[in-house]
Amino acid sequence: MLRRFFIILFLTLPACGSGAVQGQGAAHPKPELEQRAWLFGQGVAAADRGDSVRAEQYLSLALDRGYPRERVLPVLLKVCLASSRLRAALDHAEPYLREHPEQDALRFLVANIHLGLGQEEQALTELDRLLRHNPRFEEAHFLHGVLLLEREPKLSIEAFRTYLDLAPHGAHAPEARSRLSELLLREAVSPAVVSANPAEEAAP
Repeated sequence: MLRRFFIILFLTLPACGSGAVQGQGAAHPKPELEQRAWLFGQGVAAADRGDSVRAEQYLSLALDRGYPRERVLPVLLKVCLASSRLRAALDHAEPYLREHPEQDALRFLVANIHLGLGQEEQALTELDRLLRHNPRFEEAHFLHGVLLLEREPKLSIEAFRTYLDLAPHGAHAPEARSRLSELLLREAVSPAVVSANPAEEAAP
C-alpha cells in the first residue's frame, strides 16, 4: 500500500525539467550560478540512469550551493524512495515542509514515509494536519481510515464515508466500501454478542 501511495504522490509533485542536463563527462563550469545548474543537471541525468547514489550526491550538492529547493526536492525524493532510503527522504522533505506547510501532497508523502518506517503515530499526526488544512484531500481520508481500523473504528467509518463521498469512483472506492461494510457489521453485531453472553446474564 505504501508504494501505491508514493506513485500517486509522484504524479502530483511538480515536474523537474532536465532539458539543460549535460553529459557525465562535461567540463565543470566555473561561475557559481552555472555550477548549481550543472550539479542539478548531473543529478537528474544520474537519476535517469538509475544511479541513485550519485544522483543523491549531485542533487544534495546543488541544494547546498543554493539551487532552488522546489526544483531539486521532487527529483531527490524520487531517488531516495526508489532506493528505499526512507529516512533520507524524510530528512530532505521535512525541512521544506516546515517552511511550506501548505504543501498538501508533500505532507501526504511524509505521512506515508513515516508509515513505511513503522512510525504510525507520526503518520497519523501528519494526516490530521493535512486534513485540517485540506478536508477534501480524498487519499488522506482513505489512509486515515485504514490506520484507524482497529484503534478507532467509529472514526475509521467516518473516514471511509468521507472518502467515498469525495471519490465514489476513486481508485480505492471498492476497498473503502468493503472495509466500511465490515466495520458497520462489526459495530452492529458487537453489542448483541455481548448482551447474549450467558456468563454475563448469570452474573449477579
